[in-house]
Amino acid sequence: MRSGSPFPSRLTASRTRRCARALAATALTLGVLAYASVASAGAETYRIDPDQSSTEFAVTNLGTARQRGHFGHTEGTIVLDSEEHTGDVNLVIDATSVDTGWGLRDAWLRGEDMFDVVHFPVMRFNSTQLVFKQDELIGISGLLTLRNVTRPVNLKIEHMQCGREPDGRRETCGAGAVSTIKRSDFGLTRVLGWVSDDIDLTFQVTAFRVPAGDTRAAVPR
Repeated sequence: MRSGSPFPSRLTASRTRRCARALAATALTLGVLAYASVASAGAETYRIDPDQSSTEFAVTNLGTARQRGHFGHTEGTIVLDSEEHTGDVNLVIDATSVDTGWGLRDAWLRGEDMFDVVHFPVMRFNSTQLVFKQDELIGISGLLTLRNVTRPVNLKIEHMQCGREPDGRRETCGAGAVSTIKRSDFGLTRVLGWVSDDIDLTFQVTAFRVPAGDTRAAVPR
């Protein structure tokens, strides 16, 4: 004989409501994940080509003459999402590749008095914020590490152009950025009376877009 009790139907209704709420929550979660996936789809990663990139510097010597030099090996990655105005820039500069055109001076710059490349063979720049004007990247704030000292640095983007190579094979970006730092902030205090404290930096980079799934994009930190 069947019971006329209302409890089984109420229990079924309660389970139905719980299932409905669970399905709704699952749908909401999947929707959020799908939106996040679409939102991040615009980010593009570029690998900096060290053969076509360099970091240049200029200082004032004896209060009048300008002395210029460069670091011959610069590598890194650039991640840009122009629509979301986000991204990340990481540069690794080989301090041992310093070149001013005079071997004796270059040897001194590599020594303990200056870059001390035996203990600090690389310099690093890691962005903390990218500044956009509409969809154009115009500035980068970040941290520069030199001789194991890290200081905030702002870069001004002088030019940036992206497109395909003439043969259409690869997407590429070329960019130039400038900044001025004080070498004394990084412990480079030798011959301050002879050579200026201010160092003008110029980064000239060529970078190629990394295909999806290429795990070689990462740069050592």
